[in-house]
Amino acid sequence: MMKNIKIQVLGSGCPTCKTLHQNVVNVAAEISSELTVEYITDISKIVELGAMSSPVFAINDVIVTAGKMPNDEAIKEAILENLN
Repeated sequence: MMKNIKIQVLGSGCPTCKTLHQNVVNVAAEISSELTVEYITDISKIVELGAMSSPVFAINDVIVTAGKMPNDEAIKEAILENLN
């Protein structure tokens, strides 16, 4: 059983945000079918997390990256670190 972690992609719904969301979903699925990725387009939630730019990739309400597109390897590392 995997530890319950919250994986989120936050953005305005722009193409970059949608691409990041899809990349994170793909990487999470490779790691485990139990992982789910939330896609949030509510700007107030982005501000709440303290991000000044999108897209935002966050795990357990902690920003992993903001305003840039992490590669699949960086996404995978961040998810795996939070599973342990």
